[in-house]
Amino acid sequence: MTFNKEKIIIRPEKLSEYEKVDKLIYKAFAEQHSIETGKFMMQHFREERKKDTFIPELSLVAVLENGTIVGEVALHETDIVTENENITQLVLAQSAVLPEYRMQGIMRRLVEYALEKAEKMGYGAVFLGGNPNLYGRFGFEPSSAYGIYHENRKKWGDEGFMVCILKAGVLDDVTGTTYYYGG
Repeated sequence: MTFNKEKIIIRPEKLSEYEKVDKLIYKAFAEQHSIETGKFMMQHFREERKKDTFIPELSLVAVLENGTIVGEVALHETDIVTENENITQLVLAQSAVLPEYRMQGIMRRLVEYALEKAEKMGYGAVFLGGNPNLYGRFGFEPSSAYGIYHENRKKWGDEGFMVCILKAGVLDDVTGTTYYYGG
C-alpha cells in the first residue's frame, strides 16, 4: 500500500491512542519476528509508559491524512552510570511500522523527527540496542567507541549497542555503563 508521503503527520501519541499503538507494535513485531516477540514488545512498551523515564513528547506516531496510525517511535530517559555521577540521556526504546507501510520512508521520518526533537529539548545523545545495519543509517555508531558500555555486554557483546550523538562533545571524558532494554 502506498500513500502520499507529504500527507503523513508525525506527532506525540495521545492517551486515547495507546491501545491502537500497542496493537501496531504487536503486529509489526509479530509479523517480522514471532507472535511471542510481538507480545513481548507490546507489553514492554506498556510498562515503559508507566516509568518516570517516559517522555510523552518523545512518544511519537506517524499518522496518515485519514487518521490511520501507521508507525511509532519512542525515546525514554536512561542514565550513563559513571564512577562519580549518573548522566541522563535518552534511549530509543523501540520503533515500529505496520508491515503494509514498510519500505516507504516512514521509519526514517519518525526516527529523524524524534532525534531532532530530542536535540531541541536539550539532550545530547540517544542510545539503542538494535540492528547496526539499520540504525547506522541514522547516525548511530557503537557506544563502546565512546567508552560507554551496556550492562549486558558480557552476554551479548558490544555490537548492536549504539549511540547517536546529537551535540558534539557530549560524551567527551565520559565513561560508564548504560541500563536499557537491548533487543
